[in-house]
Amino acid sequence: MSSLLWQRFPVEPGLHTLELKDRLQERIMKETRGASPEALVAYFRKASHRFWDEVGCAHPGSEASPMMVHDGDQSSDRE
Repeated sequence: MSSLLWQRFPVEPGLHTLELKDRLQERIMKETRGASPEALVAYFRKASHRFWDEVGCAHPGSEASPMMVHDGDQSSDRE
């Protein structure tokens, strides 16, 4: 990534990113414990919309295609 991009994000003294990541990950695990795959997709879509709203940008459009492709689902033309 370019240095111009990183200039938009000033260094915040006292910010402990790994600690923040751990707390957020724990919160997500609590909020989604026992959720069905459909509920997980809905949870993260809602979180994505909140993120883009907070950033002040329009969120990217979502596709109807599956969010994840398993190796077994891919065609063998890669081999």
